[in-house]
Amino acid sequence: MTGTLPFMSTNNLDIALNNDANYIPTPRSGLDDWESLIYVLSWLGTFGINITDEAQRIADLKAQKLEKKRRLIAGLKGGTSLGQTKQKILKPYEDLDIKEWREGEIRKIITMKRTHLESYSKFDTFIVQDFYKDEYSSLQTLVHELRNNLFDNAKCLPECKGTFILATIDPPTNPFKSRIDYASDIMKDLLAVVRAQRDKAIQRINDSK
Repeated sequence: MTGTLPFMSTNNLDIALNNDANYIPTPRSGLDDWESLIYVLSWLGTFGINITDEAQRIADLKAQKLEKKRRLIAGLKGGTSLGQTKQKILKPYEDLDIKEWREGEIRKIITMKRTHLESYSKFDTFIVQDFYKDEYSSLQTLVHELRNNLFDNAKCLPECKGTFILATIDPPTNPFKSRIDYASDIMKDLLAVVRAQRDKAIQRINDSK
């Protein structure tokens, strides 16, 4: 299970974590697979969608560190300003929030995933803005639309909204269980998102010929 922690839905992680005889899990559904897809796409967006991009990201990080050191030395020696480039500033692994999807106790991983995907703005701030390339803008749009349709789907608001189970309020709310009743409609919306992005990608390819 260790190798799949970053990509498992929080519901499946919760089921794996709990061995209490009184624990009543949220039934697994296709929604868990769609949630996992968001994690996979986000991971690829952050570290590179293929081996070439992954290797280039590592090389770009090394070059970025060397450039930072060069600018520092130039400044200390009283050199002229080297000017700012428009190159995307990359974060090393240890500074990325997405690392919380694979490190630490399972309960912490669940909490961090649900925090990062709780809203559009949090997902954008914690995860999407760290996507490797500006050219990944279509992938950024895709994961945002998938998150919105899965966790904030207008067809089942407000009982399905969000990513946190509020057991201390009366009545308690569990958006994951509430979404099960709407799973078919939600999955249709999610599939429509993927198809729309696919069609746009095909159009861009045709336009570039």
